[in-house]
Amino acid sequence: MGDTEREYLPHSSRCFICGDENGCGVRTRFFVEGDAVRARVVLPRHVNGYKDVAHGGVIAALLDESMGWAATVFGGKHPMYLTGELTVKYLSPVPVEEEIEIASRLEEDSGRIAYSTGELFCGGRVCVRARGKFLPMSREETGRVIPYLKFDLCRKYRTLFDYAGETE
Repeated sequence: MGDTEREYLPHSSRCFICGDENGCGVRTRFFVEGDAVRARVVLPRHVNGYKDVAHGGVIAALLDESMGWAATVFGGKHPMYLTGELTVKYLSPVPVEEEIEIASRLEEDSGRIAYSTGELFCGGRVCVRARGKFLPMSREETGRVIPYLKFDLCRKYRTLFDYAGETE
């Protein structure tokens, strides 16, 4: 699937993970493909933990962001979510300056908590697995985040948060 066919998700300018104007960040763009939120990115050298290996905190943040988007996209009313709990299992080192792929899915949305899982792949093998519990933000809290999001390249998900402006 080419870039023009992907259903990209919103991003922000200053976020460490998805901020397109954050020179210290990763500048990841997440997109929806089937039942998963995905990203493909080459991690820059400045996010290494030690020589040629990505810092574990950066890896955890990538999976956290991806799993939160899975809850938002595939959950009930599409609010933004906050991480309540994150468990990461590192199976092998993740290199910098090589393409990696992240895939996250919503496992369950009970209304009060959404449960998501994610995996990070490099060279066709799973390097990291994660599970998370995500708490839905209120309509008002989601409404405060929306002005900071950029919706370029979004087609289907341009209206993801339209409900936030509605009254209950």
